[in-house]
Amino acid sequence: MLTREIPFLRLTVPLCAGVLTAECLPHITAAAVTAAVISLAVMTVRILRKSYITDMIFGSALLLFMVSSGFMLRSWERHRPSVMQEERQEVTLRLSGYPAKSNNGCSFRAKIISVAEGDSIKHPEGSLLLWFMTDTIPSGWKPGDLLRVKVIPVRVENNGNPCEFNYRRWLEGQGIRYMAFFRASDITGFSPATRRSLGESSLVAARRMTDAFRRAGLQGEELGLVMALTIGDKELLEKERLTSFSRSGAMHIMAVSGLHVGMISMALSWFLFFLKGKLRWVRALLIMPALWGFAFLTGMSPSVLRATIMFTFLQTGSLLNRQSSGMNSLLASAFILIAVHPGVIFEAGFQLSYLAVAFIIAFYNSLYRLIRLKNRILDYLWQMTAVSLVAQAGTIALSVRLFNIFPLLFLLTNTVVIPISFVVLAVAMLLLIVSPIPPVASLCAMILDRLAAFTLGFTGMISSMQHGVIMNIGMSVSETIMLTVMTALLLAALLRTAKITLTPALVAASLLIICNTVKTAGEIRQDRIITYNIRGDELHVRQYGRRLLVPATGKGVPAEVMKHACTRGLKIELIEPG
Repeated sequence: MLTREIPFLRLTVPLCAGVLTAECLPHITAAAVTAAVISLAVMTVRILRKSYITDMIFGSALLLFMVSSGFMLRSWERHRPSVMQEERQEVTLRLSGYPAKSNNGCSFRAKIISVAEGDSIKHPEGSLLLWFMTDTIPSGWKPGDLLRVKVIPVRVENNGNPCEFNYRRWLEGQGIRYMAFFRASDITGFSPATRRSLGESSLVAARRMTDAFRRAGLQGEELGLVMALTIGDKELLEKERLTSFSRSGAMHIMAVSGLHVGMISMALSWFLFFLKGKLRWVRALLIMPALWGFAFLTGMSPSVLRATIMFTFLQTGSLLNRQSSGMNSLLASAFILIAVHPGVIFEAGFQLSYLAVAFIIAFYNSLYRLIRLKNRILDYLWQMTAVSLVAQAGTIALSVRLFNIFPLLFLLTNTVVIPISFVVLAVAMLLLIVSPIPPVASLCAMILDRLAAFTLGFTGMISSMQHGVIMNIGMSVSETIMLTVMTALLLAALLRTAKITLTPALVAASLLIICNTVKTAGEIRQDRIITYNIRGDELHVRQYGRRLLVPATGKGVPAEVMKHACTRGLKIELIEPG
């Protein structure tokens, strides 16, 4: 059975089911606690009788316990941030990161240390999302510094637009329930950190890496791209550049995550090729600290930590001789991440990363073996193509739902850009090592500058090609799930990675059509006025069937309206106001 080959499947899936249940039915906490107690008692009895290995009762109790645990973990996470009074109060905060430039100043997150309410001091749980209204970003503020400021906390709420991103839920997963605005006159105290945590020290190390790039001579957009490729910081790149990367299908290289950690893991495996056979464990023990060292240098962002944990498990699983150890290791890392932070399953980065790696583990080898090339260069290009194809197949449905575009030239772009990003990463690490030697550091900076300039020009050229991208498309949640399942079943049948025929894929395709039909039928019956909240202003739009009658404002169709139309398959018609 599949659960015997992949033991963590029976743990991870019910845990996710419990998290989803907590999101949909948050008021059944008592039932969840009761189910957890009963299932734990049943498992204890079966273990004492030593008959739990092949016992269906034990398996059912374990399933119920994991669902209940997922429910309780998510409920605790949602209620962890404390409730604050929405009135002016003095708050002592510990900066969680560097201030980032925004439209009217800078924004940053800070952990709440204490709140002064009259003569009493309280210590609430959670963090604040803060906007500092200023013309200049404070250069002396660093992670771990203490800031005392008078603010009015405001509860974070969504805009209430159809099909919008659930920003409130995402922030709650980060421990943030309130936001606040302040000016320089509201600051009542500031003190530099005397001691920083590991995560704060990691952010400082990442900023020092950026300073090393500047000292070596990198500047402008080239510096911005190198920063994006190495530490995921896109602050120096203009919005138009980010759009060109998105349209060309290369946006993922700017999110330091599984791709970068995977490249480092693969490169180290090549360099340590001689450690094989009985010495495989030595290779794994050398690679894993290197991966965590890279995570530290890049600021230990959630995406990097996710990928590092994932590849740590994969390296551990490579020491096992079981067929499904790779997928089991992947699910083991997901299980730990979900247990620590249940809300992570709602994050796009988590979903994209794990879908891509799961498809690579399941289908890459079978696809790669279809074509045998003796030429090493051609073979390398085919490897890159095969990886891009299976990763894109796994994430295509979710990408369309999230971004409402599909770049048709993603294969050409990634065949060129991924090897370059690997070289950029390697040269950037080398620059850090030789930074005390200015001539060598300058040479590395020159190489990085040329590679960055070529990448910027290449992605700009691809994004400007006509018919290179399909725009304004979208899917509902059910359609996204069914298309992903259908793709997996289709690949499994065609590549013969499992003993199944095309029938399951055809069944999934039929369910996909049914989901689309139900969605369309529901929209056809609509006749209503929709009020969109767009940057504080209201826009009233009439929906008549599958048509959205949008008043023409001369500023184009707002993104909020376009997102709704793409997701629900609606047609936008501009009308004169009035």
